[in-house]
Amino acid sequence: MSQLSLGDILGLIVFIACWLLYPSIVRRFVPNAINMGLTRMRVAWMRTMLKRENRIVDSALIGHVVHSASFFTSTSLIVIGALLSLMSNIDRVQPAVEQLAFVVPIPRSVFEFKIALPLIVLLHGFTALTWSLRQLNYTIAMIGAVPDRKSVGASSERLAQAIGRSLSAALSTFNTGIRAYYFAIGGLAWVVGGWALALAGIAIAVMLLWRQRYSAAAEHFRAALEAMEDAHSEIPTQGVL
Repeated sequence: MSQLSLGDILGLIVFIACWLLYPSIVRRFVPNAINMGLTRMRVAWMRTMLKRENRIVDSALIGHVVHSASFFTSTSLIVIGALLSLMSNIDRVQPAVEQLAFVVPIPRSVFEFKIALPLIVLLHGFTALTWSLRQLNYTIAMIGAVPDRKSVGASSERLAQAIGRSLSAALSTFNTGIRAYYFAIGGLAWVVGGWALALAGIAIAVMLLWRQRYSAAAEHFRAALEAMEDAHSEIPTQGVL
């Protein structure tokens, strides 16, 4: 660590800030982001589920979510194993990387530290994905315990809020795990230099923020959310369903 240049340290600070502060930035400064409306959408989904006689569709959708989380969790293990293998062969990897025209030769200890950054990011993502799976299991238990629509009664809105927010908490953690892939790839830029790492972190954060607020998907989501809430406001959410 003492062999890192000032540029490397500043680049690392900027990168970590972009990586770890991204969710807070979205919450505070991008109120119309997709992620900010998803909790409301999922609560609306649970309200609809409580009114259904047959909930096979909801079970299929939850199964798809669990499958996606399981897939990315397994993939994270494979990628982490590949990075560990890369670090164990550092004697062959470093000369090959330093042959690139834009890479400046650095001491082996510094190179190892820089290669470890994407590994750390992915390990953080892996823990988020496994926690997401656990939370999804809790949500599945809630959904499985929901009584039939005639027996829900006055507790319908409380159930919809609780289950919808539980599902959102699980999928918010899942999003943290997915973002780790983006930032792990960006972390590889550190072998070029601290400036490249900082630019990679900023570029990834800006790209994700653009998708959340200004992409076509974000526009369509906001339109659907508004229409969904208008439709639900016309239907009683409490009482016998």
